[in-house]
Amino acid sequence: MMKNKNKRFLRVSIQLKILGLVISLLLLIVGILTATFIYFDYQEGIDRAEEVASQTAKTLSYMPVVQETLMTGDRMADTALVVENLQKDTKVTGIVISSRDTAIIEQAPERVTDRLARAPEENEALVFGNSYVVSIGEGADRLLAGVAPIYVDYGDYLKVEGTVTVIFEMSVIFESLLRGMKLIFMAAFIALVFGILGSWLLASDIRRDTLGLEPKEIASLYRDRTALFQSIRDGLIGVDQDEQITAINKAAKKMLDIHEWVKGKSLREVLASDSVYGAFHQLAERGTTEFEHNGKTLVVHSEPIFNDSKKVGTVFNILDKTDIREMAVTLTEVKQYSEDLRAQTHEFKNKLYVLLGLLQLGKTEEAVTFITEESAGQQSQANVILSNILDEKVQAILLGKSAKASEQKVKFQVSADSTLEPLPESIDLLPLLIILGNLIDNAFDAVKQQTDREVSFFSTDIGNDVLFEVTDNGAGIPPDRLPHVFIKGYSDKGEDRGYGLFNVEQELEKLGGGIEVESEPGEGTTFTVYIPKKQRETEKRKGEAG
Repeated sequence: MMKNKNKRFLRVSIQLKILGLVISLLLLIVGILTATFIYFDYQEGIDRAEEVASQTAKTLSYMPVVQETLMTGDRMADTALVVENLQKDTKVTGIVISSRDTAIIEQAPERVTDRLARAPEENEALVFGNSYVVSIGEGADRLLAGVAPIYVDYGDYLKVEGTVTVIFEMSVIFESLLRGMKLIFMAAFIALVFGILGSWLLASDIRRDTLGLEPKEIASLYRDRTALFQSIRDGLIGVDQDEQITAINKAAKKMLDIHEWVKGKSLREVLASDSVYGAFHQLAERGTTEFEHNGKTLVVHSEPIFNDSKKVGTVFNILDKTDIREMAVTLTEVKQYSEDLRAQTHEFKNKLYVLLGLLQLGKTEEAVTFITEESAGQQSQANVILSNILDEKVQAILLGKSAKASEQKVKFQVSADSTLEPLPESIDLLPLLIILGNLIDNAFDAVKQQTDREVSFFSTDIGNDVLFEVTDNGAGIPPDRLPHVFIKGYSDKGEDRGYGLFNVEQELEKLGGGIEVESEPGEGTTFTVYIPKKQRETEKRKGEAG
């Protein structure tokens, strides 16, 4: 039952919770303050009544007319008039003047005099000559009496001959207190009304700020937002108007090599590189830029955040273009491999058609000669590849390129001096396809304008490195262009070219290898590739970290 009540309470809106909490606090505070004011007002009323009773009793006891009336019995009317006027001025309930034996003047209601007669509180004043205030009875019927002795001067001495008793009924004090409490309650009510109104306005303002969402919904949104933010593979960084980082996901940290807690820090402090920070800083408004960072090509897009047409921050979306580039390279090389296979198939079809034509024409001898020559040429090249090159991946690449060379009328020769044992597992097919495929295809392109189109391939694995060498008899590379051939996008063959040698160099860096180029204008070009059989530890760790 208690759990159900708690669940119902949790379902109450935040506005109602705040309103209920504030009203409860206001009631508690107003109640405590009201009780405190009433208590102190009551004490003040009692103290004031005691002081009035005591001072009035003393004043009357010092009056000569009172003393004369007590000694001689004369001027009784004057004394009664004084007592009556004093009673009106001080608003006391009653005044009694007594001798040692009896009351001389009783200016008080009968209910008061009867109770006073039954409580001889003036004895202390008669015996000891003291003035004091005494409480008679209990509750609302209680009497508060101020008693003062009346001294008579006999020349050589003073003697107490009577007492003056000034009486307050507690009911009268309570009535005065109630009149004061009306003001206190009115002030408390006004404070409570203003407090309730203020709490309602506060609750409404909070609800507007939270877009009408309840705390549970806000918490759920925050959890979902955090999970979604961190699950996005693109890098995301959020900053405020002062470029203080408000949010960053794991992908952004990985792309920018950030390994510390950066929330709350400035973008300038986190991005220590001036070039990287400049790329972000220049995107003050919506825009896109591209930059290089630690060998990665990153694209950053900014999207400003506005609140009521005022810019309050920016979200940066970071895309690692390196992955896309590598995927494009991979697709390109796979496509090239497929083209080589297609060329091989096409070349064999053409030869079969020639053979079929010769047979249909009855030229059997020519057909046999054609088969013999083609078989000898193919067999010779295949024997070199299959007997000297023992790695199946390289065999497949070279056989495909042989077919492509035949289709393009290029004499592609694999050196009979080539040797190659099966390559280590660290050297996969795709890197080999990118490296050898680009170099051989570039060589084919280089000899297109030549009368005798010749491209040769040589390999050896003697020592600690695997060596591949691709040579063509093309026009060569001018000396002024030679230093730029490995730069991305550099090419004299037209637009969207110049990526082949760049990709070759990138793959060789991953394998810990290198490439050299020698070229003489008019004599051809030779590309030499070195790949270590065993990856260096640094490169291995780098690969594992990546």
